[in-house]
Amino acid sequence: MSFWLSKNNFKQALNSRLFYKAFAGFWLTIVCIFLLLVLFTRLQGELLDNDPLHGRQLDSLNHLKRNIVRLVEDHNKTLQQAVDHPRLSRHSMILLVHDNIDKTITTGNNDRNLNLSVLNDLGDENVPSQIRTERYVAYGPVDISLNQEAYRLYQIKPLRRPMLFHSIRMLPVWMKLLAVFIPSVILSIFLTIYLITPLNTLSRSARRLAQGELNVRAPSESQRKDEVGQLIHDFNFMADKLTHSIQAHKQLLADVSHELRTPLTRLNLANAMAQDTAGAATQSYLARIEKESQCLDKMLADVLTLSRLEYTVHQLNIESIPLSSLLQELLQNAKFEAHQHNKTLSNNAIPDLELNCDAALLTSAIENITRNAIKYADSCIEFDIMQQAGELVILIKDDGQGVDEVALTELGNAFYRTDSARARQSGGIGLGLAIAKRALFAHQGDIHFANHQPHGLTVTITLPL
Repeated sequence: MSFWLSKNNFKQALNSRLFYKAFAGFWLTIVCIFLLLVLFTRLQGELLDNDPLHGRQLDSLNHLKRNIVRLVEDHNKTLQQAVDHPRLSRHSMILLVHDNIDKTITTGNNDRNLNLSVLNDLGDENVPSQIRTERYVAYGPVDISLNQEAYRLYQIKPLRRPMLFHSIRMLPVWMKLLAVFIPSVILSIFLTIYLITPLNTLSRSARRLAQGELNVRAPSESQRKDEVGQLIHDFNFMADKLTHSIQAHKQLLADVSHELRTPLTRLNLANAMAQDTAGAATQSYLARIEKESQCLDKMLADVLTLSRLEYTVHQLNIESIPLSSLLQELLQNAKFEAHQHNKTLSNNAIPDLELNCDAALLTSAIENITRNAIKYADSCIEFDIMQQAGELVILIKDDGQGVDEVALTELGNAFYRTDSARARQSGGIGLGLAIAKRALFAHQGDIHFANHQPHGLTVTITLPL
C-alpha cells in the first residue's frame, strides 16, 4: 500500500512507457470485445426479448382490439381499412397474424422495412408479452376473431434508432462469453509475448553470465524505447563493465605472476650460490629458503596455467590415445602415493576405448583430483571408470570427512578453500581443482562434487567420447 502512497512512485508510473502500453492494451481489449459483440448481433439476425404484458399496456392492447372489432363489425370496414385507420395507426403499427401467412394483415405504412416475420414465427404463443427487438417493440398477442377468422393481434411501436446495447444484452450467454474470451486471450498472448519474451531472454543471459560466460549479451532491440529496452541496454552495459573488470583483474594477476618469475629465479640462483659457501650453521636456513622458493614457484606456475586456460585462447594438442595409456601410469603412481600414506586405492578395469584429448593436460587434471582424494581420505580411495551414453565417466571417491553442503558449489573456484573438512595446514592456495576444472571444460567435459554416505566426497568427471 505504501508503494501507491508514494508520490515519486506514482509519478514514475505515469511517466512509464509500459504504463501507456498496458493502458492502451486494456482499452483495445474492451473495444475488440464490443466490436465482436456487435458482429455477433449481426450474425445472429433478429433477436427477441420479451416480458409478460400486464397493467396499462395490456389494457391498451385490449382497447385496440375492441376498436378493430367495432370498425369491422359495426362500420363494415375491411380488415385492411381497420388496421390503416388514422386514429389507430397514428403512432404505431398493427399486425394481424393468421395461421395462413397469405391472410396476415399489417398496417400499410411499414416505411422502415421492419422485419415482422419473426412475430409470425412465434406460432401459437398466446401469452401477451412485451417483445423487444433492435428496431421495434411489439405488444401481444391477443386473440381476435374477425369475419369468422382467428387472428393474433400485435401492436408495434418502431424505435427512433436501433437499440444496439439492447441487442447485445439479448445475445445468448455463450456468445457473450466467447466475445470476452477471444479478444482477451489473443491480446493477452500478444502482450505477454511482447513483454515476457525479452525478459526471459534477459534472464537466460543473466544466468549464463553468472555461470562465467563473460561474452554473453542480451539481444538488443533498438526499436524498443520503453523500460524493457532500457533494462536490456543497462544489462549489456553492466556485462561489458564486469567483463572488463574481471579480465583486467585476471590479466593483472597473470602479469604479476609472470613478472615475479624473474626475481624468483634470481633468488634461487643466489640461494644456490650461498649454499656453496655457507657454513653448516646456515645450511638449514638456506635449505628452508629453497623449499619455500620452490613452493612459491609452483604457485606462480599454477596461476599462469589457470590464466592460460580461463582467460586466453589455449591451444590444445588433441590426439587420439587409448584410455589405458592415459590412465595406467597415473593409477600406478597414485597407488604408490596412497601406499606411502598408509592408504589404499582401488580401481576397476579400464575400458578399451580411444579418447581424443590433450593427453598431458587431461592427465594432469585427473591426477590433481586423484591426489586431492588421497590427501583427504582416511584409509581408502575408489577410482571407477565406466562408459555411459556416449560419455566417459570417472568416479573418484574418498572416505574422508567430506565437504560442507554450502561449500560444494564453491569447489573448483580459483583460490577457494574449505575451512572445516579440508584443513588449511595441508598447504596450497586453492588452484589445483580450479585448474583441473578448466582443463575438463576445455575438453567439453564436466566435473561434479557430491558428498556420499556414510562420509566422504565423490568427484564425478564426464568426458565426451
